[in-house]
Amino acid sequence: MGDIRESSGLSEDRTEPFSQTEIQARLQRSRMEQLDAINSAVPLDKLVVPLDDDIRILMRPLARDRTVRENRNVVPLSLPAETEEDETTQQVLAVRQTDRDVNFTVSIPDYRNPDRRLACILFYDPSSDNQILVNRSNVPFTLSRISQEPEETRGVRYEVNPEFEKSLSPGTWRITMDGTDLLDFRLLERRPVRLRAVSTASCDSSSSGSGSGSDVVNSSGKRSFVPGEDDPASPEKKRRPTNGAGDKKEDSVIMFVPAGAKGKELVGATGHPLLDMQSNETIEVSRGAGLVGYTLTKKDPIASTSLSSVFTAEYSGAPGRYVVAKVLKTTLPANANANEGALAKTVIRQAQTWLRELENQEKVKHKNIVQIYGGDARFLSLYMEPVEGRDLSARGVWRTQGTDLFAGDRSDALRILKDTSSGLHYLHSLRLEHNDIKPGNILYSRERGAVVCDMGLSSEKGASTGGGTPWYVPPEYIGLRQRGPPSDVWALGVVMLYVMRKISWPDIRGDRRHPRHLYWTIAHVHEKRPNLQVTAVSQMRRWLSEVNAVRSSLDLNDKLERLVHGMLAPNPRERLTMKEIVNQLFVDQGPDR
Repeated sequence: MGDIRESSGLSEDRTEPFSQTEIQARLQRSRMEQLDAINSAVPLDKLVVPLDDDIRILMRPLARDRTVRENRNVVPLSLPAETEEDETTQQVLAVRQTDRDVNFTVSIPDYRNPDRRLACILFYDPSSDNQILVNRSNVPFTLSRISQEPEETRGVRYEVNPEFEKSLSPGTWRITMDGTDLLDFRLLERRPVRLRAVSTASCDSSSSGSGSGSDVVNSSGKRSFVPGEDDPASPEKKRRPTNGAGDKKEDSVIMFVPAGAKGKELVGATGHPLLDMQSNETIEVSRGAGLVGYTLTKKDPIASTSLSSVFTAEYSGAPGRYVVAKVLKTTLPANANANEGALAKTVIRQAQTWLRELENQEKVKHKNIVQIYGGDARFLSLYMEPVEGRDLSARGVWRTQGTDLFAGDRSDALRILKDTSSGLHYLHSLRLEHNDIKPGNILYSRERGAVVCDMGLSSEKGASTGGGTPWYVPPEYIGLRQRGPPSDVWALGVVMLYVMRKISWPDIRGDRRHPRHLYWTIAHVHEKRPNLQVTAVSQMRRWLSEVNAVRSSLDLNDKLERLVHGMLAPNPRERLTMKEIVNQLFVDQGPDR
């Protein structure tokens, strides 16, 4: 028994817990070792980054017990330092931007206090090297500039409140929350979009030479030339001529070339290669590792607004090569209030619009809805089926000069209703809503029929939206803020009043020079500021009374006019559904009159 007690005593000595003082000392030593490791690490700005994977962000977590949550685009990398003296490699997390990524979400959980987790989103701006940071945490955090260059931004600090955004330039930044440094991250410039005009004869040699070389990014954040081929500190740049005088180059090609290729750099006038392209110029877009993902050759312009540019193009990823390319713009017009906050919100809004349109269009396969062949988040571009036909608002085609009445006849109106309602019925069966049906978003030719386009405001059923075009928003939006499938029916009903020549093109009323000018901002209908809300509601009610007056004059003995009458019922519960419209048009094959 004595032996047993002695053995037990030895066991107790060996398992005696550390004292609280020793635990604190060990924790302190661990923190000091961690800080020493961080302080001795090579700054992110000094790491050499390969160009072949569209890396846009480098991250280094600073808190030992809190790390970045895994993401499909985050890869661990060992990168060398820029200086030859330091031969060690540094472990970092790298974030790639693919052709599907409009942003990257940073999430660092705090398992002891979930409400104090770090969450933020970085949106990529296709027209600049900046990225827009949005704080999605529950608490504010401090954002500090770590990079030493440029001098005027050295040491700047921002307090970023929840749900607020901040535009950040390339370089290294640090996020601190509650006095704890959580993350260093370095924003990198876009892969060099050096628009270089070369002759067709030299394309092959340029392309073959572009596959080699170890392209790097230097400490200033610039994507630099391979040392020894050109000066990495000041590569020679030329801005693309904007007056047309310098664009007359035969068989010219705009190419994505790696930094190692010799030659002068052409910097686009807007910073966006697809917007800077001229007719018959081509870009080769890489998907990483120097491989060409696709080519795009610009042809003829179709339309350009402050929000987007649309043109025909040859696209190697399309079945018939020809497409309609739509590029969303993230810059503001010259006459707009171009402050930093407005610019940041524009980038975010356009990125979300692009993603929504791409994802919803990819779900749709119907002959009366434009098909999509692809898209690229790096440019906020969409590549869609070319449709023979102009939209219903095209002046001189389907809209008459002077009167702004529809230029077609009754047979056109019936065909437009059949085709458009068929496409929208299919869309609603997928639990999707278009939310912006209007003459400008319906393409039509007598050979092809009507085709619905532009799903930038589309949404899943039940999702709230304040977007659209004022004259096509239903009356229930005023009191109940309701949209949904009945909203698409109402909007098509207003379109039908136009194509039946009962009213002129509604959008013309937005022109301040119009003798019956009538316009309001949809968002102001539910604006908290009473003066804006009262004006918007008043204008909308005035328009709805005009629509109701025309509705009341429709001939209910005429099948087409009776259908439109049912589409414009003020109560959404009494309004026809797309299914009912399709049944009456295609199943009940009675006379049109």
